[in-house]
Amino acid sequence: MSRGRKSASVSRGRPSVDVRFRLEAVSDVVLAREWYDEQRPGLGGDSVRSLEDAVDVIAEFPEAFPEIAAGHRRAILRRFPYFLYYRIGDDGVEVLACLHGARSPSVWRSRG
Repeated sequence: MSRGRKSASVSRGRPSVDVRFRLEAVSDVVLAREWYDEQRPGLGGDSVRSLEDAVDVIAEFPEAFPEIAAGHRRAILRRFPYFLYYRIGDDGVEVLACLHGARSPSVWRSRG
């Protein structure tokens, strides 16, 4: 799940950054999508679109979301009680986890 953004955005003229997902974060997304699809067919796709919207914001404005620990930020997904935990590095953004808001912060902390 890499959303490469090295070129400038045509619509806004802003440079964007690469957003890469760690393997564990990809697994988080797959599990959440499967769970939502079990609840209602198509809802999993809605959750992924909400995640993609958050990733688009992160790619254009990596510092838009609050820093919750030294070097780590948290984006809240729209419509879904999930957070994207990420860090900004010299070569782009690395998403560490995509977790339900009720999950313990120790989960993402153990990843980076």
